[in-house]
Amino acid sequence: MADDTPKLMVPPHSVEAEQSLLGGVLIDNRAWQAVRGRVVAGDFYSRDHADVWQALDQLLTADRPADVVTVFQHLQRAGRADAVGGLPYLNQLAQCVPSAANSAAYAGIVQQCSQRRRLMRLGQDVVARAADGDVKTSVVDVLAWVQQQVGEIAQGQVDAVPRLMSELLPGWMDELQARADGKIDAIGTGLSGVNRALGGGMRRGELIVLGARPSMGKSALTLGWVRAVAGAGLPVLVCSLEDSANMLISRHVASAGRAPLEQVRLPQHAPDSLWAAVSDAVEVLGALPVWVDDRPGLSLAEVASKVAYVRAKSGDCAFVVVDYLQLMEDVGETRSNELANIVRGLKNLAKRMNCAVLLLSQLSREADKTNAPPRLDHLAESGAIEQAADIIGLLWRESRRNPKPDNLNKAQLEFAKNKNASTCTVQLYFDGKTQRFEDMAMEGGH
Repeated sequence: MADDTPKLMVPPHSVEAEQSLLGGVLIDNRAWQAVRGRVVAGDFYSRDHADVWQALDQLLTADRPADVVTVFQHLQRAGRADAVGGLPYLNQLAQCVPSAANSAAYAGIVQQCSQRRRLMRLGQDVVARAADGDVKTSVVDVLAWVQQQVGEIAQGQVDAVPRLMSELLPGWMDELQARADGKIDAIGTGLSGVNRALGGGMRRGELIVLGARPSMGKSALTLGWVRAVAGAGLPVLVCSLEDSANMLISRHVASAGRAPLEQVRLPQHAPDSLWAAVSDAVEVLGALPVWVDDRPGLSLAEVASKVAYVRAKSGDCAFVVVDYLQLMEDVGETRSNELANIVRGLKNLAKRMNCAVLLLSQLSREADKTNAPPRLDHLAESGAIEQAADIIGLLWRESRRNPKPDNLNKAQLEFAKNKNASTCTVQLYFDGKTQRFEDMAMEGGH
């Protein structure tokens, strides 16, 4: 007779791998260097093993020896020595492996089991959210959340729980050493003046807002930034709520090929030189990891879903462009509430997805009542934007209001808010025919 009694499912774990990893580090602290960052205390199934790993991590981060005795003393001060089995168990851990040579393999097993447990918890959460009858939570919101969670598990990111500073310090020290060795953590824009103003360029986790009145060139300015980021091999997502994908490609081809946009759009009577420029531009653009989405009226959840899609396909999404804020849709009691929620949500998206987000925004008509450059208070929903954005740039071309022979190609980008550097104004050269912004120092080359 078959036994129909439901069996309890034991979460995936490997006591042996956890013991062997701890034992390897105890007998040879160099093993910790090989696996730190891959495994954190929360990856251990056993609470006792998590405590031992935390003690090892804290001692070694402080550049102190971590052996059976010092780890025991550390745990004793934390009141956990007896709970983990005291000196006898720590000795057992140190004797369970002959060497630390396979520590990286043990760390991989511990991490794999941790990821499987997270997937199991995610499955339970998905069932609960899908069964939730709350009409305020749309299916799109649930799917975006699921994609985000799966992406984090795939990349080995730890659960969203507070972490001790001692767990964060090793990664911080690695980054500090990398910067000292010349590694740049900034994402270049392709414009040296802008990069200097931003302390080297944009950074992951930042929300950059670019504001301007219509036809000032804010969409054109992003063309070069997109190609510069993608040219460095970093995946880019462009959410173009205004231009169609074909229009966006046309503008990129004109800019990259230094060809007049008018000829690209109406090539019937264009000179032969256009086709050479188009061919060169297409070859360059075709090699770039740029993803384009031209669906109008995107919501915050839909943008998050598209970022998660690019990350799943490319393994990363370093830079996200949203063009532009006032064309987005979301839930809110008033339109003002909607836009404020979107701005705050995009800042959270930048942090959660570890990407730089460039949000384009229209300025209010008040900016048209003066011939002076725009101000922060000309931003629609300026209060919400000022609070959420790390960087706010205001683009201005005097020639749009008062054209003169000496200002037709001049533009300025004022960084009215610059969280990690000084506010300043960057002078730029703009070629409207080809939709190119360049450093003013390059003006002589035109």
